[in-house]
Amino acid sequence: MELKFTVQTKVQKPLKEVFEAVYDPKHLSGYFTTGGASGPLKEETEVVWKFADFPSEEGTTVSVREVVMNSKIVLEWDAHEGSYEGTKDLLSVGLYKTRVEMIFESLGQNSTLLRIRESGWRESQAALDGSYMNCQGWMNMSCCLKAYLEYGINLRKGFF
Repeated sequence: MELKFTVQTKVQKPLKEVFEAVYDPKHLSGYFTTGGASGPLKEETEVVWKFADFPSEEGTTVSVREVVMNSKIVLEWDAHEGSYEGTKDLLSVGLYKTRVEMIFESLGQNSTLLRIRESGWRESQAALDGSYMNCQGWMNMSCCLKAYLEYGINLRKGFF
């Protein structure tokens, strides 16, 4: 069985605005990478994402594989296997990569559907646990994006 998932969120903002909020590090840091992002998600670059709510973390390197402006962003990053019991319980980090596809679809002048798909885990219980962690994380990210764009708030603040 292939381990993969898709989450989706409808954001009541125009497509270009939603895409820019993910692509641009200033916006992304306002609701998700609260410790900063080292640059925009330009194709064939590596960007480091940091999270202030996990201050001991050195940051996560994200390899940007494909960008179609206002349509799609494809990333690869280190697979995490394990559970939420704490980072000490992560069984493997960085032994292989998973693939993240963000698809942006206009639903009209002021509405956008964001789909986030992640795939590429090995078939094991630890990888399944890691995929569940990431599924929750991407749903959190998309809800935080919605709150940021629609209401101007950082939903992630104090979340973890």
